Amino acid sequence: MTRTERASHPRALVKDRSESKSGLDKRVQKNGAGAHGWGSLADEVEHEMVDDLGADSDAEPVAPAAASSAPIPVRRSSGEPTEEEKEAARKVRQQALKDGQVDLGSIARTSAAVSHSPPKAGLQAPLADAPATATLPQVQ
Repeated sequence: MTRTERASHPRALVKDRSESKSGLDKRVQKNGAGAHGWGSLADEVEHEMVDDLGADSDAEPVAPAAASSAPIPVRRSSGEPTEEEKEAARKVRQQALKDGQVDLGSIARTSAAVSHSPPKAGLQAPLADAPATATLPQVQ
């Protein structure tokens, strides 16, 4: 039996191919509320109630706290750890494995203090014996 004969068979004509084999609906149900129809109507009612409660509390002005008027000291970092911080970081890292328990957090916190990155290329001082302008030998 060929495919065409199977498709024209009376049982194939009776079968509705739009129905799921399991009988369940394959499409995702959107309950019609919320953004793009996702959510339920109960959620929408709840959001409206929360908005109504929030609107009532906005009517009363809130006085700023007295402590907020004091200036907050800001510690400015120079980007470079001080020598004391570097030495303390070295000691923490040397003692990290001797205690028997490794504290990875303290090792990570001290990693910036003990890193030995080369200086940036633009910040290096020029060599004293290098010529100011480089010239290529002329080929004749």
